[in-house]
Amino acid sequence: MSEKLSVILIGAGNMGGALFECWVEGDILDPQRSAVVTPNPSDKVIELCERANLPINPVEDGDGYDMAVIAVKPHMFADILPGFDWANIDRTLFLSVAAGITINEMGQHLKANAPDAKIVRVMPNLPSAIGEGMTLLTAGPDVSDQQVADTSILFEAAGEIVWTETEDQLDRLMGVSGCGPAFVFLFAEAFETAAREQGASEEDARLLAEQTLIGTALQLAEDGRPADRLREAVTSPNGTTAAGLSVLMENDALKSLISDAVGAAYRRAQELAGK
Repeated sequence: MSEKLSVILIGAGNMGGALFECWVEGDILDPQRSAVVTPNPSDKVIELCERANLPINPVEDGDGYDMAVIAVKPHMFADILPGFDWANIDRTLFLSVAAGITINEMGQHLKANAPDAKIVRVMPNLPSAIGEGMTLLTAGPDVSDQQVADTSILFEAAGEIVWTETEDQLDRLMGVSGCGPAFVFLFAEAFETAAREQGASEEDARLLAEQTLIGTALQLAEDGRPADRLREAVTSPNGTTAAGLSVLMENDALKSLISDAVGAAYRRAQELAGK
């Protein structure tokens, strides 16, 4: 990357702080034109700002910022966004990290000082905290190719990204990437329970579930074959794996449950957006 990014991060809580750590570790922020705004910065955020030579809650905004990442709770948008005002705010790209706040709604909140605001919705997931995230993004009207490229750099620092063509598609896929970690944790819980039922200690049950999931995910990422092919490769006819799969695959039970869970998440996303 030839030029570092000018970013103001508004909200450095769990997700905002995790993203900020990825940006500092990746050395992608311009210290002369970046800042963090958060009412109660954690010791970690303070340490990261000192390392990157970035101000916290600056009094002066200089020439403004090219990008504003808004990582506060959704219910705070209506109170906070109308007060945004810095030099050249009309050139700032606004990036929302909040479920249930549409691009149009953000535009309404910003119209006092940025009536033609360019906006991108961003939905990172929990593994972004360790740089292994899966982030969905969708751009509002008039977002430039350069702004898309800069946004991609920003969130690729935290893992993989997928741009969607519409907000509705982002809301539909959020049930996989955004909610998916919780679903996988539930699967891990089920593995642990099953291991204990078969006589494993608490410690061994945790290790069995954890390493099985980690190793399998790495295998899926590195092998190149699709999931169904890998499943077939590890399943011997009439063997133990086949016996277990026959339960999970009866009437497509597991696939149906996951599909229903993702659908429920989408419907809730629509409700949060008032649709």
